[in-house]
Amino acid sequence: MSVATLALTALPFVLSPGTSFAITIDAAGRGDQRAPLKVWTGTALGLAVIASITAFSGIGEFFAAHDTARTVFGSVGGAILMTYGILSGIKALRAAQTPETTQPPARRLILWAFLALITNIKALTLYTLVVPNLRTAGSSAPALFTAFTAVHAVMMLAWLLLVGEGVRHIPGIATSPRVRAALTGIAALTLVTIGTQTLLRSLT
Repeated sequence: MSVATLALTALPFVLSPGTSFAITIDAAGRGDQRAPLKVWTGTALGLAVIASITAFSGIGEFFAAHDTARTVFGSVGGAILMTYGILSGIKALRAAQTPETTQPPARRLILWAFLALITNIKALTLYTLVVPNLRTAGSSAPALFTAFTAVHAVMMLAWLLLVGEGVRHIPGIATSPRVRAALTGIAALTLVTIGTQTLLRSLT
């Protein structure tokens, strides 16, 4: 399996607005210059966990055969995304009145990114349904998932760094608490929307 094939498979999932994108905008908009690296760390850990479980456990077949398990997992994932979005929205409202001068601990941002990734239906779909179809005759599942996860993680790092740089260089964000609060609010709304969609899809 060529790297180009793996990259083209991952590209739509990397570029489409998702949880890592929204969390990075949220944190970078509040002035955290290392936000892309923190979010990527949590995201990469989540990718590694999903890939490892999928490669060795056959969980893809399990979710395909058990609607209840798929519903429960999707509901939990949607709830986590909505919770993070709501908390970010509350922070945005407070920041509009009183500018934040401190950044959250790195471990908290990494944890949120990790939890959001491992309960993300989009990521689960990619690793349980799409990636297995890339396997060719004579190749092993662990080798395929290892290669795909490495390519996916590198692409995510490049994308999140680009997003972080974009937020940092948009005029006014670094100096206006209200602009940062508005950006955080947009990111929070995105997370709530994604979480709501995930929850609804898991229940239908």
